[in-house]
Amino acid sequence: MNRILSLIGVVLVVGCGGPEPRDMETLQELEPRDMGTLRGVDGLYLNPEDGQPYSGPVFGENMGKRMTGSLRDGKWDGPFESYHDNGQLRRKGTYKDGVEDGPVEEYYDSGQLYEKGAYNDGGKCGEWFEGKTVTYDPC
Repeated sequence: MNRILSLIGVVLVVGCGGPEPRDMETLQELEPRDMGTLRGVDGLYLNPEDGQPYSGPVFGENMGKRMTGSLRDGKWDGPFESYHDNGQLRRKGTYKDGVEDGPVEEYYDSGQLYEKGAYNDGGKCGEWFEGKTVTYDPC
């Protein structure tokens, strides 16, 4: 009986860990021009095995920089990070439904802060540091 309960416990712990991060190279990206009625969206990532929008954690390269993040229904959604070639954090922030939304920080490859602020539905808002303090419409 104890062995059965132990086995059930292991299955529950292992099974609840969530999906493994997936390499972006294994997904199919539809460009806005390919999406017909979905025009205006900055790309949609599909699982090539079933043709459906992918949801889950991802990793890969974006503009030559290593990055991690997550997709929901084929769009960027949730926290993301990208890194310089030397391993230093380049940018971290949050996406919501495919656009940046929430706090963001970007750094030089030396680790020095480049800019810091927040996005609301893809637009800069509130107080930003961009080498100097700049104020946008409230978030």
